[in-house]
Amino acid sequence: MKKFYRIPDEDYLRIHFVRPRFKSNIENVLLYMANECCKIEPTTCHAYAEQINKAIRLFPGNIGLTQKTIDNWRTEISALCAFYNENKSIDRTETTRLSFFLNENQDLTQFFKFLMISFQFPGGHIKPADNIELINHGVRFKPAQFILKVLMAGNEILAASGSDKDMSISDEEATYCILNDLQVTSGRRTPSEVAEIILKNRKNKVHYYDKDDPRNQNSKGLPRSKGDVVRYAGDIMDYMEIASLLERRLDSYFVLKPNALNDINTFIADNSYFDGYEPFYNLSELRPNMLVPIEADWFSYVNNIVDPDKFKTDIRSVLETGDIKIIIDDRIAEIIGNDTTTTKEIGNIGETIIYSHEKQRLKLAGYQAFLHLITIVDSPAYHPGFDIDSLEGDGTNHHRYIEVKTTISRQKINLYSFHMSTNEWAVAETNREHYYVYRLMLSAADKTLYVLRNPVGLYKSDAIDIIARNGVEVSFDPEKFQPEELLVWQD
Repeated sequence: MKKFYRIPDEDYLRIHFVRPRFKSNIENVLLYMANECCKIEPTTCHAYAEQINKAIRLFPGNIGLTQKTIDNWRTEISALCAFYNENKSIDRTETTRLSFFLNENQDLTQFFKFLMISFQFPGGHIKPADNIELINHGVRFKPAQFILKVLMAGNEILAASGSDKDMSISDEEATYCILNDLQVTSGRRTPSEVAEIILKNRKNKVHYYDKDDPRNQNSKGLPRSKGDVVRYAGDIMDYMEIASLLERRLDSYFVLKPNALNDINTFIADNSYFDGYEPFYNLSELRPNMLVPIEADWFSYVNNIVDPDKFKTDIRSVLETGDIKIIIDDRIAEIIGNDTTTTKEIGNIGETIIYSHEKQRLKLAGYQAFLHLITIVDSPAYHPGFDIDSLEGDGTNHHRYIEVKTTISRQKINLYSFHMSTNEWAVAETNREHYYVYRLMLSAADKTLYVLRNPVGLYKSDAIDIIARNGVEVSFDPEKFQPEELLVWQD
């Protein structure tokens, strides 16, 4: 007979939150929507919603969606990612800093770290009525941080017992031992205690999902599927995987991401918390309209936590397969060590990869003796408007000024747009046919490089589109441009 783990009735509270309809393609959707949001000027709530709806419908595969589904997309994008702030009290909606940050940096891994470090209960990402239930039960909870602490504590327990295994966690364990247990979410049970419970349950072959448990049934008394019951914990850990904090094993259990210890320790040590709901914990009567004004403060909190220099992605934690792995693991030290560059520390892996590409391109063109002239530009005083100073390699002495636009993600990305600063566009206009944008899209399974020569000229000939906003938002049709082979430096 199966033994089931059961949370005491007085400690059971099922936590739930927005689950986007586009979750299976969330990385492509968020990059696309951040770019679209950045094109919209502050305006009335209705006018902004209309423009967002139009952008959502134009996303590949959405043309036939019902208006209700489009509206749900819009709500979910706002609630989950805070891409825009809708202030109905003054009838004004504007794109947020978080949206501009993702659009300009194109680092989804870094973006999801910020998303997870600010993700808490109660929070402005869920409805006021749901927040009231959390407040009334004393919930103050940051799930990503707690899950990481459980895995760290589990590693210590296993090591002390002489085991060489890594602590892991499933979506069921995270649901029943963490997310739905008020002892955890209200701070009455520690990560070490949870890790011990999980390991003990495994040893005793205890099961979690019981279809006969009334708490696993819907309002009609029919059992919800196990997938439905555990999906919220699963979503959180999926997002943590995108953030390169967790790694999913073949058995679907999650472990701490190798080579991510610095970021994991940053999460564990983090003491940031949105305290806008604190005045409501001791009230005898709490109504949803009392919490509505707090949402604007929540949006400000989430957006102000963004720091461009924090959580910059170590590409090795994302790209682990194919010949990109060769570049990363076997070539970078050699690339940086060979010849002279002006860079003291190369922090942008996209630039390093393109530096490798340029060295090999010029070598194949017969410019072996001039490879030392290729430099990664890093000036503390100013930004010259490009990242790499290379050579054309066409029999002339002309330089090739390269601006590298890199997107980093787990999934294959199909985003044919990028942001150029006012300075970059001005330098492109000055150098014309000798200015290039290298659009580099890197994922765990794929690498794609598009080369756009003379973007100003391409715009004037209608080959690309731009929208002026804090510089320009550039978009291009992949049917008009063929991807180029990404070369690897061979000494």
